[in-house]
Amino acid sequence: MQDIIFIDGGSLPTPEGITRKWVETVAESRDEDEKLFSMIREAFRRKIDVGVHVPTYPQFRDMIGQFLGIIKDEKNCYEPYVLKEENAKILELEIIDEVAEQYREETGETLEVRVCLAGPTDLYLQAFGATGYVDAYHVLALDIEDFIKQAFTAAKNFKIKVIALDEPSLGINDKIQFSDADIVSALTVASAYARKQGADMEIHLHSPLKYKLVCETPINVIGFEYAATPSYLSLLDKKVLENSNTFIRLGVSRTDISSLIGIVNETYGVNAWKEKEYMQKIVTDLETPEVIKKRLETAYPVLGDRIKYASPDCGLAFWPDQELAFKLLENTAKGINEFNAEKKKQKE
Repeated sequence: MQDIIFIDGGSLPTPEGITRKWVETVAESRDEDEKLFSMIREAFRRKIDVGVHVPTYPQFRDMIGQFLGIIKDEKNCYEPYVLKEENAKILELEIIDEVAEQYREETGETLEVRVCLAGPTDLYLQAFGATGYVDAYHVLALDIEDFIKQAFTAAKNFKIKVIALDEPSLGINDKIQFSDADIVSALTVASAYARKQGADMEIHLHSPLKYKLVCETPINVIGFEYAATPSYLSLLDKKVLENSNTFIRLGVSRTDISSLIGIVNETYGVNAWKEKEYMQKIVTDLETPEVIKKRLETAYPVLGDRIKYASPDCGLAFWPDQELAFKLLENTAKGINEFNAEKKKQKE
């Protein structure tokens, strides 16, 4: 059996005293590169230190806005929404390259990285709403392909192991006006280049309702939020995954922070938003390595070696602070590593 690989969703809370708005402003103006770059590098180092096997570049900006802002800027395009490939850059990848270089000097190994982008469907819904302009949908898919091409160019000191499209609306938003064939076509355009480069191509869905549709595209990893909704497991047919050679990225630690705090409040009769010390209960009582390992033990008999990656359900942008977020990542690493170790022992 292959070890299950720990990846993370990407986003984190900003450090104390820094807002997401500030990050968005200076990422665009480039007025405070030193402060911005050191914040992103420090967060990336910490992801590695707490045990993320394949870390995602730290995301402190709105996922859709980060990409749509570049696409909507006329100076970046040949014509409206038609991006010039050289302008399809993810600034964070250039920033983390220095950390990857240090990592190679220290360990002698090349760091593997996950790159997350907004998917064409969610980009489209933000840009155009519910009306279905298939041509515009296709153009956005081509823009995503340009961002992916530029990501591989930026990867000088690291290897891109996974490219992920964030498409939470697929399977949840009933306002999507495109046919299944249109969706398959857009996802195929957006994902073909990464597969040609030998990277795994992931799609992050909140629910796996549309997973059979994804199996018709070059995307070979489907990620969904299993930790918060274990019943999603029953929607998947292992045979369908095997026949299309599709793997799963399983969400094994919960990230729905409001619900978790609600459980703490109810259990201890407190308001953890005010009595902040009770926030720790999330990582000491609820989302522990043992609980995370147990989720893998439940899912593995159903999906077996189709589970290639495990991670928190989603990003951690709206968690109360970085310390709590990194503690969840650390617990997730321990749970996955313990599961891998036990599986290995059973094999012997």
